[in-house]
Amino acid sequence: MSQHEARKDHQPVSPELFRDVIRHLASGVTIITSSAKGGPVGLTATAVCSISAKPPMLLVSLSNTSHTAEGVEESGAFAVHLLSHADKAYAEKFALPKDHFVGIPYHTDEATGVPVLSEALGHLACVVERSIPVADHILFIGRVVGCELNSKHPHPLLYFDRNYRKLSTASETPATNLEPWGSEQDIGLVSA
Repeated sequence: MSQHEARKDHQPVSPELFRDVIRHLASGVTIITSSAKGGPVGLTATAVCSISAKPPMLLVSLSNTSHTAEGVEESGAFAVHLLSHADKAYAEKFALPKDHFVGIPYHTDEATGVPVLSEALGHLACVVERSIPVADHILFIGRVVGCELNSKHPHPLLYFDRNYRKLSTASETPATNLEPWGSEQDIGLVSA
């Protein structure tokens, strides 16, 4: 029996147990925006991952029933917004079922045509390179075609254990060998 066949025999853990454990993975809080039927759509998400720097690419995981996933599929583009702790109200608003853009300043990204929140900590505008349906979600891999950071000294909005969190003002040891896509020590290793 191959290793892949053996994995099929394993039963998944319950969704409740999975949620209880995964909520302890600290994550940055983001807002994903796109355009659907000519109008802006968006949602709050923590399922965002940097894939590569050469070329710059991101992965976002969206529920396949969300209007935002529909917009990304329709427009072929999306924006990932980084939030500061001061942007907590945006995260709350985009977690609601509707009226996300009411009272929120935004403009249209020239390269992608997707809405960009004007007051977010920063954003990355992406065009879809690939979409992969997985369970009840769609993974969108996007090539970053534009990005902007509005502050070099923010307090990022973090999510941990079902609560918003803020970094301490005290700095710890720099992680000079770690990049979002892996450790520098792994580069060039031969796979077994």
